Amino acid sequence: MRLRRVVDGDRRVVAVHHEQSDSWVDLDAAAAVFDHSARGPLTQDLLALLAARERGRDLALGLADRAVADRIAVTTPAPALPFDPLSLRCFLGWEEHWVQAAHHIVRRNLPAAWPFIRAYETVSRRTFPALRPGPAFADHPDYYTGNHRTIRPDGAELPWPTYTGLLDYELEFGVIVDRPVCDATSAEAAAAIGGFVVFDDVSARDVQWEEQRRSSFGPVVKTKTFASAMGSVVVTADEILPHLDDLAARVVVDGETWAETSTAGMRWSPGDWVAYAARGEEIGPGELFTSGTLPSGSGLEIDRWIQPGQTLTLSIDRIGDVTNRVGAPAGGPS
Repeated sequence: MRLRRVVDGDRRVVAVHHEQSDSWVDLDAAAAVFDHSARGPLTQDLLALLAARERGRDLALGLADRAVADRIAVTTPAPALPFDPLSLRCFLGWEEHWVQAAHHIVRRNLPAAWPFIRAYETVSRRTFPALRPGPAFADHPDYYTGNHRTIRPDGAELPWPTYTGLLDYELEFGVIVDRPVCDATSAEAAAAIGGFVVFDDVSARDVQWEEQRRSSFGPVVKTKTFASAMGSVVVTADEILPHLDDLAARVVVDGETWAETSTAGMRWSPGDWVAYAARGEEIGPGELFTSGTLPSGSGLEIDRWIQPGQTLTLSIDRIGDVTNRVGAPAGGPS
């Protein structure tokens, strides 16, 4: 089931996608006509609808069928954040992304070291050790805590901060927790995941290099916290989890395909992410966990760089997409 938020002034309600007619239905408006008693959290709060699982799906799809048949409450939602995340944890999902990105960072910033690294890899047929993820990645999921307050909606402009000259995108997906979980198994944690959404973890690559070398806290401080973007559509977990290891994905800039990739090869599952984060602490409804970058899902990995004024679309089959225009550097011409 695909869900969106309808925003109309102070009104915040949920819309559901009706597959047979390929239309969106305002659930709260439909309930006002067909079943007034249904109005409330399940028609007004996406997290509550996700948490209701089968009961919520039955209610939403039943209202959608009646609304489409009578041509009532059918809507075209404007792009918007589908919910307001209460926190953001950003995971490393694919070793291939890390290795590719690390190689390009070194080639760009330490060109003198590159011949030695290439020679080592050619002779040993192994990745240069310093360009692999840290050893903890083999033992448990790795994540950093991002800034949930700077997530931009689908359709919004991506800001370009004054302190970076090298802006980049990262193609990811997010999972939405819709019920409390603490000290859980991976299976129990997976049961607390209500939906999936496409996510863009925007990065300042020149700042990342400086933070990697000089910061006490590593390359995820000002590199990552100024902006990210999230798609308008949330897809319920039951439709994604069975297919999660085999979803095609792509990056399109100004109509040109820059990269095609897939979700295959994740080291840890979303249930593993939530279970690890919930060790000794409660994770609650409204928290967002992102996957890390799909292989070749960043400009750094393919050495192609977004520019002000370009339109960027990141998409993952079955989940959806997010489209944003790249803003001009702050203080510069638009």
